[in-house]
Amino acid sequence: MDYPVIVTAIFGAFVVFGGVIGYVKAASKASLIAGSITGGLLLLSAFLIARGITAGAILGIVVSLVLLSQFGPSLLKKFKVMPNLLIVVLGFITVGTLAFSFFQ
Repeated sequence: MDYPVIVTAIFGAFVVFGGVIGYVKAASKASLIAGSITGGLLLLSAFLIARGITAGAILGIVVSLVLLSQFGPSLLKKFKVMPNLLIVVLGFITVGTLAFSFFQ
């Protein structure tokens, strides 16, 4: 079983879904666009990793770190489970999994 692919794909799906929810609940086009782009990049990363392309792991790590840099400070200011805590936890899991598999 290829854990990096699964973890990255789950994170990507959650990010896309979060962008759609942000649009539905708050009519936030920015949330929809950002969620679609970053989630799509994470899904692309999972696809590339599954194909054995090293750039997929690098892309996944970079996108995850970007999301962590956006949602981490927001979580520290205002502790909200959705979406801040979910993105931070899944982001750390994804970065750890990808970094571990990249250096193995």
